[in-house]
Amino acid sequence: MKRLGLLLIASALSLNVLAQGEIDTEKKILVRNEWSLSASAKTNGFEMDYRSGKFVSIYKKNLWDAGFSIIKHTQEFRMANAYVTGYGQYCYGKKNFCMEFFYSRGRQRSLFHKQDLNSVEFRVFYFGGATVALLKPIYYEVWYSEDEIKSEKFDLDNIHHQTSITILGKSSFSKGFDEITAVPGAFVKAGLSFEFGKHDTKLTALEAGVKFSAFLKKLDLLAQKDNPQFITNLFLTFRFGRVFHNAMFESEEDY
Repeated sequence: MKRLGLLLIASALSLNVLAQGEIDTEKKILVRNEWSLSASAKTNGFEMDYRSGKFVSIYKKNLWDAGFSIIKHTQEFRMANAYVTGYGQYCYGKKNFCMEFFYSRGRQRSLFHKQDLNSVEFRVFYFGGATVALLKPIYYEVWYSEDEIKSEKFDLDNIHHQTSITILGKSSFSKGFDEITAVPGAFVKAGLSFEFGKHDTKLTALEAGVKFSAFLKKLDLLAQKDNPQFITNLFLTFRFGRVFHNAMFESEEDY
């Protein structure tokens, strides 16, 4: 009976350890200077960036962020000419392809540190910075007659552009690069970061938040639509990177 009691106690203790997660025996990095790359899905496109983080304190970090994104109109949709094949899909009425380049500075604060290998570190971050939207005109292959197909920018005053029947598809993407215009602006963004990597020298995280951008004028994206000058969107980000190799580790006395 005594042996059974000891066995039950040992089993309970082992279950308790498993419930807490795998014990982390890796030396903790105290000064976490980091770099990372990310890919984000946004409500108006997608985004990629490079981020650098510099240690301020165990709870704070200064951040620098640079990258690019694709900005789409929320009402654009893809279609294909129902009567002609071989031209692919296009967005009817889209006037410009828009790519945004940005640079920002911010700060990150840890709200909850990892306790073991299977736990998650919760962090909040915020940024502010400058941005520029580059607008490249889109050309379309437009049918005029059996002997005449023209490559033209979308124009609602042109009767051949007022129906999708005579628009066969997009012209080569390279057309219009010599007509790019730039629209400068500024933005702020904030969100939560959930870091779940199992190694202290690697960074793996999911982020979610909101971004607000303001440009000096409206971005001419779609004809017959209210084009945006002020843009608010939600984003979901996957981020991965590493801690700098010269980071300071905990000493043996800290264990």
